[in-house]
Amino acid sequence: MAKVEAEMRDKLTPVEKGPDVTELKFKLSINGEDMHYPGEMISGCKLMEKCIDCCTELSNIRDKGDGGLFVHTQADILHPVHMLDAVEIIVWLKKQGTSSRVYGYEMYKTSEYDIKTDRSEVFDVPILTVKGDVVFVLPALRK
Repeated sequence: MAKVEAEMRDKLTPVEKGPDVTELKFKLSINGEDMHYPGEMISGCKLMEKCIDCCTELSNIRDKGDGGLFVHTQADILHPVHMLDAVEIIVWLKKQGTSSRVYGYEMYKTSEYDIKTDRSEVFDVPILTVKGDVVFVLPALRK
């Protein structure tokens, strides 16, 4: 069995940790498991779930793996997303209180898959699809 060596590891973005990290960006493709409506459209709840997961990751990075308990979110779904579209999610710290944190999130569609032609159109200007915020209660308060 041949040993597999990493070729591009040195090209990875460094993983920063701690309270100085206030923003993260994620790129992903929406897969068929998330499809909910006819025409391969994705449910707004699934889109928000992906954004909240990204906020949770930022919260974990800031707080040594226990970034708090998700307690509230609100969002506007501004544009539809379909199976195999590519998106970029940006999350950031909006407010840090003594007992909770508020993170903002935005999801942008960066390309759109056309099932008829089996091709993706990559956008020159990404389309804002979801914008919202989420509140986490800090771990010390849950004891």
